Amino acid sequence: MKIRLISGTCYIALLVAFYCLKIFLPYGEFYFDGLIWAFAILGAFEMLRAVKEKTTKAQRGVVYAYATIAVPAVALSEWKWGLGLTVLGVCLFAVIVVILSLLVIRYMKTTLESTGIALLSAVYPTMLLCLLALVNHAEAGLELAPYAFDSRLLILFIFVVTPCADSIAYVFGISFKKFFPKKMTPNLSPNKTVIGGIGGLVGGVLGALILYFAYNGVCGTFDKMYVWLPVYLGLGLLASIATAFGDLVESSIKRKLGIKDMGKIMPGHGGVLDRLDSVFFATIVVYTAFVCVKLAVGIF
Repeated sequence: MKIRLISGTCYIALLVAFYCLKIFLPYGEFYFDGLIWAFAILGAFEMLRAVKEKTTKAQRGVVYAYATIAVPAVALSEWKWGLGLTVLGVCLFAVIVVILSLLVIRYMKTTLESTGIALLSAVYPTMLLCLLALVNHAEAGLELAPYAFDSRLLILFIFVVTPCADSIAYVFGISFKKFFPKKMTPNLSPNKTVIGGIGGLVGGVLGALILYFAYNGVCGTFDKMYVWLPVYLGLGLLASIATAFGDLVESSIKRKLGIKDMGKIMPGHGGVLDRLDSVFFATIVVYTAFVCVKLAVGIF
């Protein structure tokens, strides 16, 4: 438990440090891009090491190349021209085409199973981390600028709500398991209970509530934000659902591969993927919500 606590503290300190660099330094968002890039490369390494016997050397090389190129390409194109989502689609299309081409180019060494696993390894985690790069460069625009609804808030939503949801889910599961023992997914994750899942929802909403008061207090936007409380709470609820789903996806992958952890870089937690599993799908929810809110405010 002590090692786990120290490891978790170092992870939090790393996130806080890079977030501060983003906030206080000129072009600080690129420092956070660098952190996302490192996560992508380390995550691809962990994923490909876990599936090494099920993929070919050529397929692993393509996935590594994709992890190396995609995040900076998406981040730079979003910053320079606002075309990050388009570049993300182009990069994903390119890696799919190249991996499928290996079925022809290296026919004797490539199987349909290895092709599917290579495609999964490209999407998880690199493509999902590309979305985090888009979040890092999200601009409020004229519509949302008065509400400070931009990348600073979105990143906090991802990295505050998800641990709140995880922590409260754990507390609820430990505290009330004997009273409400029903399993959420007994075949996939026997230790997860329905009551723990409910705790995760409570934790997500609580994290969003804390963020609402803390963030708007610092930004001085309370006079404009009183009608936005339902948006914060709704996004906290959706992000907590995505957090639980991301954890189950990671558990499913590890069970299919017959491993306990994806890596060992964070003692007591596992690898980068073990730590970021809930972040991936929370990022999808948060970025989608940002786009929808921006469109809605622009229309009304």
